[in-house]
Order: sequence, then C-alpha cells, then structure tokens
Amino acid sequence: MRKEIKTGIPGLDEMLGGGLPEGSVTVISGPPGIGKSNLAMQYIYNGIMQYDEPGVYITIEEGIEDIEEYAGKFGWNLRACENNGKLAILGREIFEGTDMDLGILKDIINKINAKRVVLDSLTLFNYLFKEETARRLHILRFLEIMKKSRCTTIMTAEQQGNLLDIQYHAEHFLSDGLMMLFWSRYKANNERCVWVVKIRGNKINSDIRPVKITNEGVVVYPKEVPFTLVKYGGAGFS
Repeated sequence: MRKEIKTGIPGLDEMLGGGLPEGSVTVISGPPGIGKSNLAMQYIYNGIMQYDEPGVYITIEEGIEDIEEYAGKFGWNLRACENNGKLAILGREIFEGTDMDLGILKDIINKINAKRVVLDSLTLFNYLFKEETARRLHILRFLEIMKKSRCTTIMTAEQQGNLLDIQYHAEHFLSDGLMMLFWSRYKANNERCVWVVKIRGNKINSDIRPVKITNEGVVVYPKEVPFTLVKYGGAGFS
C-alpha cells in the first residue's frame, strides 16, 4: 500500500488528498514573494519535528545563515536540527560544473537517512544550462536520483505570467505533483491563493483556496473561497 507523506502544513494535506506520495517529486510554482520558500522550509521542518523524518534543504539564492535566521522568525530552530543530525542545509556549490556531480548530495542523503528533500529553486538549472535540452536532461537526472533515494521531494520554481496565461515548463510535466501559488487581486485587495494542479495517483481538491503566512508559517484554508473571488465575482491573477 502506498504511503502518504504528510506535509504537516495546516489545511494543505487535505488539499493534496492525504499528503505527498512517498518518493514523489512535487513542484511549487509562483511569483517572487508569494511564499514558496516558506512552504518548502516548513515541509522540511515539520518532517523533522512532527514525523521524525530527516531532511535536506538545498538553497540556491540565499546563504545558509540567512535561511537559518529567516526560519527563526517562525520559531523554527534549524541549527538545532542540524546539530542533531536531522537536517543538512546545502548551497549551490554542490552543483557547480556542467557535469552535475550529485555524489555529495547522495552521500549526505545516505549519511542522515534523509526522507525529505527540498530544492529551492529550479532557477539553478537555468544558470547552469542555457540550452533547453541540456536543462531538461539534468532535471531528469536529479529527479532520478531523488526517486532512487525514495526521498519525497519539493522543488520551487519561479512562475512567469499570470494564472490566466500559465507558461508550463519541463519540470511541470516531469514532476509527479504541481502546486501553483499566486496572488488574487482586485483594486487594493491582494490575497495569496493556492491551486493544486496535480498529485499523481491522489484524489485532490483542485479548487482555488486562500493561503496566509502567519507567525507560525503557512496556513491553507481548504474549505474557504478566496475573499477577492467571493466579493467581486472574479479577480486578476498574478
């Protein structure tokens, strides 16, 4: 029987049909500042604290100390998790070079017996590989390693355009799951929303639902309709 990996994020597992399938890879797409990194970091931290599942967090655009400091604002003590051997935070240097030697990553996954991995973000592959064919092949290689390790993986990705004109990329098709985070806007009203596009093999809630970032992290409201959609009968999306 297939195991569902709980994110532990309030309201999200209900949207996902119970959680993320063990060993699956899910992409979270959205514009800058929408909360992709928050959600991904919370997924890793919850795995350690709630489910005793060690994790690896790969940060591409932020320094490790910056990640730890930001997490502390939500009460997430990442340094303690590292010291206890439950968490490894890695920088982009593990991917340097066009040969994409992922040996370091595989060794760390094995060392801490990681069950969860976050890659924040897929922009890395744009930096390293200018040709789309090479980019796609190396994403496939990364996904293959994650699946062989049986790590349940989340990758964040920048989303250009708006929800009414989505630009799909290779990672959207290659992944097992896809979630879109976006702004619902009307005049001066802005509201974070989530759309679960797919979780392969799961019966998902694909309705658009509101999201808030609180002092304790991301909260999803699976039974509520975004205020901007209810009040105005439609909204702009970005």
